[in-house]
Amino acid sequence: MSPTPAESSGDSPEATSPELEPEHRGGSERSRTVLAGLAAVGLAALAVTRDWTSETVENAAGLTSTATEAGTELATWALPCALVGGAAFLAMLATGRRARRVLGAFALLAGLAVALAGILHAAKGIAPIGLAAAGLGLAAAGAAAMLRAGRWPEPSARYETSTTEAIAEDPAQLWNALDAGKDPSSPNITGAAQEKGRST
Repeated sequence: MSPTPAESSGDSPEATSPELEPEHRGGSERSRTVLAGLAAVGLAALAVTRDWTSETVENAAGLTSTATEAGTELATWALPCALVGGAAFLAMLATGRRARRVLGAFALLAGLAVALAGILHAAKGIAPIGLAAAGLGLAAAGAAAMLRAGRWPEPSARYETSTTEAIAEDPAQLWNALDAGKDPSSPNITGAAQEKGRST
C-alpha cells in the first residue's frame, strides 16, 4: 500500500519541528522558574506576617495581657524584599533576555535579604526558619533566572511563530492573508505573491 499524502509529507499535525523543541523546553523552564520564585515569595509573606514572639505582661492593676510581635515588626525589610522579588519574576514574563538577567539578579539579592531576616531571628520559632527557607528558595530561583534566561524564548516568540509565517507565492494565499487581517505590505508576504495578487 502506497503512503497517503499526509503520511508522506512532513506537515502532518503530529510532526514537530526540531527547531521548536529548544524553544519549547526554554518556555517550560521559564514557567517552572517563575512559579518557583512566586511560590517562595508566597511562603515568605506567610511566614513574615505571623506572630514570632508572644509574652504575657501584667499591668499595675494586676491584669495580664499577651503582647505579640509579628515578623514584620522584627524584620521590617523582609516583606518589602520578598515583594520586590515577586515583582521581578512577574516582570520576567514581559521582558527580553538581558532584562531577565538583571531581574534575576534583583530577585537573588532580595532572596538573600529575606533569608538573612529569617536567620537572624531563627531562635524565635518555626516562622523565621520558614522565612529563611523561603528566602533561599527565592534566591535560588533568581540565580537560575540570571544564568538561564538566555535560553528562554522572547515574550512575543509564540505569537510570531503563529502569525508571521511567510505566505506562499500564490495569489490565493495573499487574499487569504488580507481576509485574516494581515498587512499585505508585510515583508513576510513575498514580493512575487504581491505582484501576482495585483495582476489577478
